[in-house]
Amino acid sequence: MGPSDAATAIGAKRVDAVFLPSPSPTIIEVEGSGVIVEWSGSIWPDHACCCVVASGEMIREHPKMLEQIIKTHIRATDYEIAHPDEAAEIYAQWQGADVSTIKRSINVTDMHWITDPNLEVESGIEYAAVIYDLNRVRYAARGVEVFEKDDLFDTSFYEAVTG
Repeated sequence: MGPSDAATAIGAKRVDAVFLPSPSPTIIEVEGSGVIVEWSGSIWPDHACCCVVASGEMIREHPKMLEQIIKTHIRATDYEIAHPDEAAEIYAQWQGADVSTIKRSINVTDMHWITDPNLEVESGIEYAAVIYDLNRVRYAARGVEVFEKDDLFDTSFYEAVTG
């Protein structure tokens, strides 16, 4: 269930709780469909969230495009940090959301706006291990082993554009 479906489900009282990235918790709270009881960062400090991901095909067949995507991501993140009110207005217009709710979300979230994938590696590996442990029997039956850093992360494109 994605964020939109989860927000709809809690609003319709089909589920009792959801775990979503910002701005969804604030939107749900403002709409009166729920209350924020815990931020993800207090449950799992410095966890990876909302990452830029590329397929092997994208990496192999469109490396220049991937570099441009990473550059754009860095510029957009830097801009959001420097101009949170304008970023909220852009997001609200793009998503048809209430701008004051989005501004509130930016101000109350425990998310950290980062672009360096190296800061996500440890948390990403830990998360992969948790997912593996939860599905150990199924994965083992398929010969799948827990992923390691080199299986999940290729920071070379980030390193190339930030050089």
